[in-house]
Amino acid sequence: MKKNKFMVAMATAALTLFFISCNDNEPVNDDSLVASSSSEIVALDASVEAVESVADAYSIYAMGSLEFESTDVSSESSSAKTSPGKRCKDRSGFFPDCTEFAEETVDETTTTTISFPEDCVDRNGDVISGTITIVKSISDTDKTRTVTFNDFTVNGHVINGTKTHEYTATNGDGYPQMSGSIDISVETDDGTVTKVGTRLVVITSGGDTDTHSDDEKTITGSHTFTDAEGNTKVVEITTPLVKPAACKYIAQGIKTYTENGETSSLDYGDGTCDNIATLTEADGTVTEIELKRKRRKH
Repeated sequence: MKKNKFMVAMATAALTLFFISCNDNEPVNDDSLVASSSSEIVALDASVEAVESVADAYSIYAMGSLEFESTDVSSESSSAKTSPGKRCKDRSGFFPDCTEFAEETVDETTTTTISFPEDCVDRNGDVISGTITIVKSISDTDKTRTVTFNDFTVNGHVINGTKTHEYTATNGDGYPQMSGSIDISVETDDGTVTKVGTRLVVITSGGDTDTHSDDEKTITGSHTFTDAEGNTKVVEITTPLVKPAACKYIAQGIKTYTENGETSSLDYGDGTCDNIATLTEADGTVTEIELKRKRRKH
């Protein structure tokens, strides 16, 4: 079995769900993987994972911690701006001061709009812009939320598309979770790529507090990944990915990639907080990947 080690340049947004900083003041990892030709699509999917995780973080905290209250005048809280007639409280403290919130209810549907002006820097050091829209029914029994990303941009990477989520404050194990389908495109240095599939994010620790900084998350799911050249792989998280609260990297979990009957895997480790992932290709070649920080080129 051949084994080699090389440095891998990183080119995407921070993984807010996976790669949240070890403390509130430290910027998160805004990395992507760039690998050899035989593993490029695996590397690109891993980089897009980082961007998607930022989007997931904004979605899960919007659904779980935002509270709107009616007011007779326009208001501005310490954490975010709001539209006239509404005051928004962010119990998680996750949203940056430059966030603009609006909520509107028409008949049985409530629409929450979360907007970020150009060069809005969030609490993890990511540069955010664009809009996230969350639509829900006010029915007591309907927990489904349709989340639409309209040029939602993370460190220069643009996300468009939708996710259909069901947010559960307490699942069978007593944890908050967000599950549902994904159909998004992400504009990267290597062109526009797409992800279509399912995803489940569970806050396995820290979900009993309001703050986001102590949250440990696990992610499972599967999707079809298509790069700008039309190459595809079926991707499955076969061992849940784990991002501990005190670590800025994914510390554990395995993703498998299948194409034409051949399978490779990316192993994030045994729980040790480090910046190493191991790629095992279909022919048995093992490559140790070291993650480095780098923002997207413009």
